[in-house]
Amino acid sequence: MSKWQQILAEQANEHGQEAVAKNLGVSKTVISQLINSKYPGDLQRMKKLVEGAYMHRTVVCPIMGEIPLHQCDKHQNNTVTSNPIKLRLYRACRSGCPHSTLPEQKQFKRIAIQANFSASDAPKRYSADAAYNRLERQSQTDGGGVRQLCSLLKQELKALELRYNKLIQQQAARRQHEHPKN
Repeated sequence: MSKWQQILAEQANEHGQEAVAKNLGVSKTVISQLINSKYPGDLQRMKKLVEGAYMHRTVVCPIMGEIPLHQCDKHQNNTVTSNPIKLRLYRACRSGCPHSTLPEQKQFKRIAIQANFSASDAPKRYSADAAYNRLERQSQTDGGGVRQLCSLLKQELKALELRYNKLIQQQAARRQHEHPKN
C-alpha cells in the first residue's frame, strides 16, 4: 500500500469513510475500494485528492493563488460560469494552466467597444464603497475569504489604473489638439 493510501486509510479510520468521501468529493464506495486496493478508476486523480486534502500539497493557481491540490481538481471540474471568479477559473483551467489535466481550448478574443457618450448620456460616477461592497459580497459568496478579497481588490485597482491613464491620455490629446505648438 502506498503512502497516500495509508494516509487515506488512517483518515477513514479516524473520521469515517463517509466524512472522508465528502471532503474529497467522491463516493463512500470509492474510499472503500481505494483502501482495499480494488479501485478500478484513475488512481493518479485520487492520489492528487488525498495529497491535497490530507498531505498539504498545494499548487499556485493563476486565479486563486496557492490552493490545496484537491481544490485545483475541483475547480477543473467546474461548469458554473455565472459567477465571475468561477468563470475566470473555468477559462484558466482550459487555457493552458500547467496544473490542469483538461485539454487546452482556444479562447475567443475580447473586442473592446468604444462608447460615445453625450452630456445627457454620461457614464455613472465611480463609487469606491459600492465597488468594495460588491467585491466583498463576491468573495463571501465564493468562500474565498480575505486572500480572495485582496485578489479581487487588486484586479479592481488594475482596471481603475487603465481607465485613469486612458482619461489622462485623452485629456492630453484634447489639449494638444486645442493648443497645437506653432
